[in-house]
Amino acid sequence: MLKHTKKRSTIKRKHQRMKQHAEENKAKALDSKQLAKEYEPYNIRKRAFETFGED
Repeated sequence: MLKHTKKRSTIKRKHQRMKQHAEENKAKALDSKQLAKEYEPYNIRKRAFETFGED
């Protein structure tokens, strides 16, 4: 008996979804990096580390 396999169109749709999610995640990562840069002067942990690290 033949083994049941998924149709090519189903696989294509899955790959398209995966690609779309990857692009969305990449955009979110860039946004969070940009936000981190903007709020860097307000980062208390970093300032505390710099002041205690100078000893």
